[in-house]
Amino acid sequence: MAAKYSLIFIIHRRLGDHTPKRCSRYTAGRKCCINPAMIITIDGPAGSGKSTAARQLAKALGVAHLDTGATYRAVTLAALRAGIDLEDERALTDLAGRIDLRLEYDNSGELRVILDGQDVSREIRTAEVADNSHYVACSTGVREVLVAMQRRVGAELAAESGGVVAEGRDQGSVVFPDADVKFYLDASCEVRAKRRCDEMPEADYEQVLRAIRTRDERDSTRAVAPLIKPDGAVVIDTTDMNIEEVTAELLRQVRSAQ
Repeated sequence: MAAKYSLIFIIHRRLGDHTPKRCSRYTAGRKCCINPAMIITIDGPAGSGKSTAARQLAKALGVAHLDTGATYRAVTLAALRAGIDLEDERALTDLAGRIDLRLEYDNSGELRVILDGQDVSREIRTAEVADNSHYVACSTGVREVLVAMQRRVGAELAAESGGVVAEGRDQGSVVFPDADVKFYLDASCEVRAKRRCDEMPEADYEQVLRAIRTRDERDSTRAVAPLIKPDGAVVIDTTDMNIEEVTAELLRQVRSAQ
C-alpha cells in the first residue's frame, strides 16, 4: 500500500533559517497505528540491520522513515566532488552550509537524495563515499548543520505522517534524546561482516571484517556524538535473528509502549 505522504525538505544555505521548504500531498492510506507524531529512533553499528529494520518498521506502522546517514554521505560526496581536504573541518562546515541538499519521499515512501539539483541516491552508496564519510561525521560544524536539519525534518515528517522512524548512530542520544521509543541494534562483528558480503558478493570477507572493527572503534571513540547505547533504549542483539524477526520484535516493543 502506498505511503500517505510526499514531502520535500531542504537544508537552507544559512543555519539560522529554521523553516524548511516543503511541498506535501496527502493520499488515501491506512490510519496510523501509533500515537500521533510519535518519534522512534533506531541506532546501531554498520551491519546491525538498523536500516532495513527501520524501513520495515515504518512501513508496518504506516509512518515515515528518516535515513539520517544519507545526509552525511551527501556532504561527503559533495566534498569529494569539490576536491576539498576532508581533514579541513572549516572547509567541510562551509560546504555543508552552502550546498542545496534535499530529501524527497515519494508516494511509495522511497527516498531520493538530491544534491544541488542532481539525484545522487546511488552515488552516495558507493564504497568511496562510505570509506570517507567518517571525516564528515567527526566534524563538529557539519554535525551542527545536519543535526538541526534532521530535527526539523523528523518533526515535520512525524506531524505529516503521524510518526517517524529515524535511524542512524546518534538519533536516540543526540538528535532525538526525548524520543518516544528508542532502540539500539547490535550483532557480532562476524555476522555483520557476512551480511555486508551478502550485499556485495565481490567483497572480501576478511577485509570487510577488519573495516567493520575499525569503524566500530572510530565511531565509539570519536569526540563528537560517539556511537553509544542511548539512555532508555531497548537493546536488541540481532546476531541470530533474521530481518522479519527483528521487525516483529521492534513492532511488539512499540505497541507495548503505547
